[in-house]
Amino acid sequence: MTAESRVLALFGDLLEYPNSDLARTARECSALVGLENPEAAAFLTEFVAFAERTPANTIEEIYTATFDLNAQCHPYIGYHMFGEAYQRSALLLELKDRFQDYDFDPGIELPDHIAVLLRFMSICTDPEEIEEIAREAVLRTLDPMTLIPESDPVEEGEEAPELFDWGVDYRRVLLALRLVLRARYGEPEELKPIPIPDPELLVS
Repeated sequence: MTAESRVLALFGDLLEYPNSDLARTARECSALVGLENPEAAAFLTEFVAFAERTPANTIEEIYTATFDLNAQCHPYIGYHMFGEAYQRSALLLELKDRFQDYDFDPGIELPDHIAVLLRFMSICTDPEEIEEIAREAVLRTLDPMTLIPESDPVEEGEEAPELFDWGVDYRRVLLALRLVLRARYGEPEELKPIPIPDPELLVS
């Protein structure tokens, strides 16, 4: 497995339901990413610290609150692209066909789960197919998942709202992934670049 494929597999592991190897996985991913993308590695380093200091049951609760209870961060690519329209069903069938071509097992998740797609990209041997999934599916999902909502103006004497006051830890992983994929595959043509926030501005 190449370093690029390993990075995709590690991101897939980080974005699936958490397990006991979370900190180690994030540490390896940060080390590999940092060779070419220090900004992405900075987000992952913060996530390592979170994974090391946070009890496993709390991490599970945070994962669920971030990805399952907030529609903006649902981990299903097809949901963000099509909602519940029939096009999503067509996408799921197409992905299943592609997975079968590689004898790839998505496990218990639906084929359009972001972690499943990243793991599939890590074993896919067709560069054009990997780029298509990255640019036309995953990046289109990461932009809305990591977009900072506009805040109401802050009145004099009021405290400014905290940046990313929910799901901040896993959003760091999403931001790191967005940086890595954009550097590697470019941006979807129809999407305007969305600024990446300074890692030091993110609050836990």
